[in-house]
Amino acid sequence: MSSAILDIHCILGVNKYFIKEMSIADTETWTHQHFIFKHTSLKQDAKSQSVNSWLERLQHGLSLEYGDIEYGEIQKIFQSLTFDRIYFKGLQKQQIIEEFMPQATVFNNENLECPRLCQLNRETLPCCIFHMDFNPQQCTLY
Repeated sequence: MSSAILDIHCILGVNKYFIKEMSIADTETWTHQHFIFKHTSLKQDAKSQSVNSWLERLQHGLSLEYGDIEYGEIQKIFQSLTFDRIYFKGLQKQQIIEEFMPQATVFNNENLECPRLCQLNRETLPCCIFHMDFNPQQCTLY
């Protein structure tokens, strides 16, 4: 059985979360993939505009339009993943991942009382080129 560790950062549409950044690492080979999705036609209300503005300024630094892949391609990316087991952390992430990968068994590391990564190691850890100068701890590769 193949497994992977997956992390996502989301933005808010009208009453729905959308993946903005995603990293996935194969637990056998430790190869990884990193995606930042463009959201050029995201419908927003006042609440989601406020939340997304806060996320851009203070959390991940990614504007809605910034990205290397159109969000419309996300289903193809998930369909290309062949992992049987997916590990992640967080109930909201679980709901989103299960929506895209119903065939995979998902494991929420919060249920295993797994500490936050920043509590385990203070050394410099990998991050994408975008977050190197911003905040590496906000990168899904971290």
